[in-house]
Amino acid sequence: MLRFHNGDNYLEMMIEIEEDQSLQSYGDAAVSITLHSHGFSGYSDFWVFGQALGSFCTSLISLANTLNGEASLESISPNELKLGIRSLSQEGNIVIAGTTGRMIYEENSKIWHSVSFGFEFEPSQLIEAVKLPWVQRYGG
Repeated sequence: MLRFHNGDNYLEMMIEIEEDQSLQSYGDAAVSITLHSHGFSGYSDFWVFGQALGSFCTSLISLANTLNGEASLESISPNELKLGIRSLSQEGNIVIAGTTGRMIYEENSKIWHSVSFGFEFEPSQLIEAVKLPWVQRYGG
């Protein structure tokens, strides 16, 4: 599990990579996130293209090594996830920010639910994040 936190604020991301080569979604990832940010919280699950996940992991490793730049990730379906992790300064201040949401279908209606989030966190958390096997697999 990928986790970034600062006090009561956190984002947790679980990844399950599609390993069945007979499926069109082979190499893509089912992702779920749980978050709490300055009193707002949410949960969402969605799919991410393998290529987008690879770019995110490569950028995350670079960010961890240099404390400069940005790692971003978006879901396959529009607006289900927009996530960015970036350097704020040469001193290594890091911020995570984004939005997540999805359409909720009820008996007679459908309503878009979403949450925006963002908080700073310690750069040392990047070092732990890039040790995750899926980050190494896609970013290496």
